[in-house]
Amino acid sequence: MTHLALLVLVSATLSSGFQEEAEIPQAPPQAHGSVDLDEVRGSLERAVNWLVENQQADGSWGTHHSPRPIEVLASVPGSQTAFKVATSALTVSALQGCALAGDAGRTAVERGLDFLLEEYDVKRMSGLEHYNVWSFGYALQAFGEHLIAHPEGPRAKDVRAACRRLVEKLGTYQTLDGGWGYLSLDEVPTFQPSFTSMSFTTATVMVGMARARSAGVELPEKLVQKAVEHMKRSRLPDGAFLYGEYLKYRPRMGINAIKGSACRNPVCHHALELFGEPPPRLDTMVESLRDLFIRHASLQRAALRRPIPHESWYAISGYFYLYGHAYAAIALEKLPAEEQAELWPALVKAVRVCEQPDGSFWDYPLYSYHKPYGTAFAVQALSRVPGIDAVD
Repeated sequence: MTHLALLVLVSATLSSGFQEEAEIPQAPPQAHGSVDLDEVRGSLERAVNWLVENQQADGSWGTHHSPRPIEVLASVPGSQTAFKVATSALTVSALQGCALAGDAGRTAVERGLDFLLEEYDVKRMSGLEHYNVWSFGYALQAFGEHLIAHPEGPRAKDVRAACRRLVEKLGTYQTLDGGWGYLSLDEVPTFQPSFTSMSFTTATVMVGMARARSAGVELPEKLVQKAVEHMKRSRLPDGAFLYGEYLKYRPRMGINAIKGSACRNPVCHHALELFGEPPPRLDTMVESLRDLFIRHASLQRAALRRPIPHESWYAISGYFYLYGHAYAAIALEKLPAEEQAELWPALVKAVRVCEQPDGSFWDYPLYSYHKPYGTAFAVQALSRVPGIDAVD
């Protein structure tokens, strides 16, 4: 397979070849009723059981094994290690935050933390592939949340040291335009990535940094400010975000439109808010959630499980889906009660579209990481439903 053919299969195509999409009919917004808490609890319990039962012997989740003859570009060993660490960190974070995880879930978290402390300092595969940025962001989030819950726990010293190392690594991998990306398609890759930052990758890292900061981990001011400025430049007047800053001269491209960025907009707004930069309009977050859950929900679902990245309408990829809804749940729980009452049923319905008979959730085929990462995102989202942890 040629180098060009490999790049076509990369999980986020960064070439300028995204095609403009024709307008398609949209169903009118529909009311979604109320949340059935018993059904959600059942989904959560099955998801937690699946994660516990599918934890690897070393405490991780996910493997490089694939049932597909062709996969996205993720070379051995570095990129596969990055996928495994990122998936495992996501799962630890999900189980830590789930009130229904139980003793089995807590045991899985302990084993997962042991794995992360051993493997978090992931090396990049090459100048082209640096998926380890994802592992840094998710590991920082998992570690930060652990420290917030257990500031004097037996692992606290090691976890704090790991957080400081991750912040240092993020400084090394911060691109010249201020955020973080995970591929460098320059003809001459450099030690510090120089191709482009991706808005949603940067937002993910910023969420991890905010968790670590809340746990008392110091963040360099320059590191934070450069990331914030990148995100502000990526925010468009209509509330959408550029996919990557390299598309700043093509802001009306499908993937940069509200419909194409609906899964990514809530996390980007949320990341800026965490660092003191709220949206220009008070209703921006509410409208971005309505875009995702109601107005353009059918477009997001149309991309589910399509094996080729960005082949769907508005260059939407399936792996945006559960990611977007997990972070949307974080944003949603901070809204006034009236908006929450309207939008929680829609979020629950959207997440459960991905539920499988075995209890797992997935949105995009990716080696054998897709079920654990998808299930972790689903647990993160459903664990935040109001009243889910109430005891009858």
